[in-house]
Amino acid sequence: MDYYYYYFYYYYFYYYYYYYFYYYYYYYYYYYYYYNYYYYYYYYYYYYYYYYYYYYYYYNYYCYYNYCYYYY
Repeated sequence: MDYYYYYFYYYYFYYYYYYYFYYYYYYYYYYYYYYNYYYYYYYYYYYYYYYYYYYYYYYNYYCYYNYCYYYY
């Protein structure tokens, strides 16, 4: 009887931890996926934001010899 008792608990904890880690990794990748989604979203947002101002200032600069003038 002790043998089956042990056997039962062995598989019980085996499946318990199996599902535990299964859901753990499931939520982990779920979180990771959405984290990267928002990360790249803000990354490209600031990326285009940066280039918008870059070209904005670039086209509003006028350089003459060593002096550059910015006009609004």
